[in-house]
Amino acid sequence: MDNSLDQIAYQDVISSDGKSYAQLRKELVPAYGRVRLDLLKGYLALALILISDYVLLRYSSIPRLLFLLPSALLLGYSLAYLHLFVHAGAHYDLHPVKSVNDRIADLFIGVFFGIRIKQYRKIHWQHHTLLGTKQDSEHSYFNELNSWLLIKSITGIHTLAVLMSRRKNTEKSDSSSSTLLFRLYTLAFHAGLLGLLFAAGRWGLVITWVAAMIIVFPLFATIRQLMEHRDIAASGKIDYSKIDHGKVNRLFGNGPLDSSFGAAGFNKHLLHHWDPSISYTCLNEVEKFLTNCPETSAIIHKSKTSYLKTFVALFKI
Repeated sequence: MDNSLDQIAYQDVISSDGKSYAQLRKELVPAYGRVRLDLLKGYLALALILISDYVLLRYSSIPRLLFLLPSALLLGYSLAYLHLFVHAGAHYDLHPVKSVNDRIADLFIGVFFGIRIKQYRKIHWQHHTLLGTKQDSEHSYFNELNSWLLIKSITGIHTLAVLMSRRKNTEKSDSSSSTLLFRLYTLAFHAGLLGLLFAAGRWGLVITWVAAMIIVFPLFATIRQLMEHRDIAASGKIDYSKIDHGKVNRLFGNGPLDSSFGAAGFNKHLLHHWDPSISYTCLNEVEKFLTNCPETSAIIHKSKTSYLKTFVALFKI
C-alpha cells in the first residue's frame, strides 16, 4: 500500500476556483500563539495530575495502590503529548526565530526525554526521506501490533531496543560534548524532581513518575507511530528491516482523543509528510483545501480514520 501524496506536485493541485496549492502554501501563517497554548496544556496537565495525586495520597483513605495505575497512565499520556512538540521543534514550529525555537525545544521539552533538538532533527529528516524503506530511522511500524509487542513495551524491552537504535543514529549524527552536557542536564532535571517528591515523603508519586516515564510514555509513543505508518495488510512474518514495508500515511480526526494522542499535527500525518515545511497549526486548512481538489480528494477521503479504528484494524492477538 503506497498511501501518500508524494507523487503529486504542489502546483498540480488546483481547487475549483483555480487556486493552486503552491499559491495557498505561501499564504499560510503559523499561529505561534496557539503553539504556546498547546504546550501550556501539556504542562498544566502534568501539574494537575501531580497535585491531585499529592492531595489524594495524603488525605484520602482509599488504598494508595489504587492511585498508582491511573496516575501513571495519565502522566504517561501527558508526557507522550508533550513529546510530540519535540517534533514540532524539529520543523521550527515553536518560534519564528530558529535559534529561539531550538532553545525552547531543548530547555522546556527535550529535557524531559533527553532529546537534543539538533540531533533529533538530523535523525528525523531521515524518516521523511526514507519512510517505508528498511533504512527508516523511525521504524516502530516495522513491528506487528500484537500482545507480544505490548508486553515488550510494558517491560521495557522494546524501549531499550529503540534507545539502542537511536544511540547508533546519534553517534553518526553528533558526537560533540554538548550531547553529554544535555544528557547530564536531563538527569539533573529528573533527579531534582524525584528528589523533591522524595523529600516530601511522597513515594507513591516517585513510583508513578518513574512508571510513566519508562513504561507508559514509551508504550503510547510506540503504538502511535505504528498506527500512523503500518499497512493493514502488513505481515507479522516479514522482517521489514530487511524488506521495504512501503509508504503508508493516515489522516486522523480532530476529536479530543485524536487531537491529543496525535497532538502537534501528528493527527494530520499524511499532510505533514507531503509538505513538512507547513506549521501544524495550518494543517486543518490544508486538509480542507485538498479535500476540494480533484487531484487529491480521493486520497484524502481514503486516508481518513481514527486512532481507535486503526488500533482495532491492526491489532493481532
